Amino acid sequence: LRLISNSEIPWRSLQFKRQLLKLLKELICQKPKIMALKGNKGEWSELYAFFKLLSDGCIYCGDAYLNRYDDKFYPVLELFRDDKPDRNSYKIQSERRSIIIKGNNIDIEVPQDRFTNEAAALLALIKSKNDNTDFSYIESFMKMIDIHTVKAKSLDKADIRIVIHDLKRGSKPELGYSIKSKLGAKSSLINSNKDATNFIYRVNGISAEQMNEFNSCDNFKEKFHYLQSHDTILSYISTANNVFHNNLTLLDLGIEKIIAEALLLYYSGKSKSLSDTIKLITETDPLNIMDSTDQPMYEYKVKQFLLAFALGMTSAKPWYGQFHANGGYIIVKEDGDIICYHFFDRNDLEEYLYHNTFFDTPSTNRHNFGKIYEENGEYFLKLNLQVRFN
Repeated sequence: LRLISNSEIPWRSLQFKRQLLKLLKELICQKPKIMALKGNKGEWSELYAFFKLLSDGCIYCGDAYLNRYDDKFYPVLELFRDDKPDRNSYKIQSERRSIIIKGNNIDIEVPQDRFTNEAAALLALIKSKNDNTDFSYIESFMKMIDIHTVKAKSLDKADIRIVIHDLKRGSKPELGYSIKSKLGAKSSLINSNKDATNFIYRVNGISAEQMNEFNSCDNFKEKFHYLQSHDTILSYISTANNVFHNNLTLLDLGIEKIIAEALLLYYSGKSKSLSDTIKLITETDPLNIMDSTDQPMYEYKVKQFLLAFALGMTSAKPWYGQFHANGGYIIVKEDGDIICYHFFDRNDLEEYLYHNTFFDTPSTNRHNFGKIYEENGEYFLKLNLQVRFN
């Protein structure tokens, strides 16, 4: 086209033919451009789950310990990567063993076996992923099915939206699911946030000199041993962020104090897992509610706390009791198997969250906690909340 548009060179001339040959050689020698999409193992796992669900055509439920119920599953009818009005639809045609993909820029039918092969290839790449891992093979398939990002963009906690066939109820709802992967680094349930997840305690029985000695300790176990050896008393005041306080109050009037007590146990080195910590709290009964009952008061409250964070609540934005990932949780296991915990099977979901999470320590400098400070002659300490999956 460049040559033809140049009126000074007659297109039948030898000069034109030579220049055309030169351009063709340049085109042939050019290296194909690769999309070079970036993503960590967790983000690539979301795409793997998408391929795997289209390949299997169903989603299996699991127990509290990630064991699959082989006789408990839901047929998958259609998948979406977001909830935009102009999103692509990936609909499973079981009788034809194919996937019909429709959108503004695509209208094709792909054999279901192709998704089986691509899911297996992507899983192998994720397991071997390092700085030199080449995902270009998968990227070409992504382009073919009109997917141009590793992680789907989402404003809520739903990473994927699925139309399932609920055989018990006879319904076909579209539900949002959060995807967590055990193929990469331990994923978080409650992300640490500077001040938004800080809990403030008053430190009684300490001097300015002792404050400096406490702050010079190397780790939290040493710090809390120092406080114990000086008969120092910590009393909970409030969260550092009023939005987080309001969210917790909306959920349960006692949950803020329960989590505050749990953080003291964790940072003092007495427990780490959520389930073990709550067993200790049940024994001490900080809310004074266990005298006349053997009901699992603290366990139940903490399960609702974890469920709220799993499906909708955050620490920094006002929460109105709505669940955004209203379908539940999808877990990608180390072997590539996929287990789902549905919200309408919430007992299984609550048990999974309760038995598979632990407290973790974020960066003290970045999140401004872990050192005693003085205000108006009184001493205070901030402890930060972060919860991860096992």
